[in-house]
Amino acid sequence: MKKLLMSLLLIFCIGCTFTLLNETNRNISAKSTKETIMIDAGHGGYDVGAESNYGDYEKNINLDIALLVGKQLKSYGHKVVYTRTSDSVSWSNDNTEDLQTRCDLANKKNADLFVSIHLNSSVYEANGYEIYCDFNNKNTVKLSNSILKQLDQLDYSTNRGLLDTNETPLYIVKNNKMDAILIEAGFISDDSDLYYLKNHTDNIATAIAVGIKKSLNE
Repeated sequence: MKKLLMSLLLIFCIGCTFTLLNETNRNISAKSTKETIMIDAGHGGYDVGAESNYGDYEKNINLDIALLVGKQLKSYGHKVVYTRTSDSVSWSNDNTEDLQTRCDLANKKNADLFVSIHLNSSVYEANGYEIYCDFNNKNTVKLSNSILKQLDQLDYSTNRGLLDTNETPLYIVKNNKMDAILIEAGFISDDSDLYYLKNHTDNIATAIAVGIKKSLNE
């Protein structure tokens, strides 16, 4: 009788262990599901965006950052798609059509997340990075804060915080079906920001990618 009880107890323990292992594997699998991320390099082609005091075009720096962010995210196992991978754009020279085409590309690719990369500019003295997101969307607020936290560690400029697209509407955020944010990585009009943006592009891109990764994995 004692042997029978011991055998039953052993079978029960093995069964519990198997169940726990299966549950753990399911949790890991669920957490490892890789979202499709659309990376949007702001402006491009006919639209140069802002221009520095030295003739640097925003569109080119945006693209450099965007491609590096995408490369890093791919190394994490995410599927990455782009609105553009060069200065050649397929849409017409119309601002609204330009923005709508970017949204359409993301929607067509069934992207889970849309990240638009831009630079700021001002005729006044200003520097720093900031992110536009919908404050009513807890996912994009969490994502944006995660990215800002990583950019803070670079200590290259000022954290200007989050901006609510309900107060400052942005076409690219409002008209996407998926979660969307717009990052202003620095001021192209500020010499210090510009220097870092041009010479430490990889650091900024990595910070953005790590911020995205950490937010999605939480």
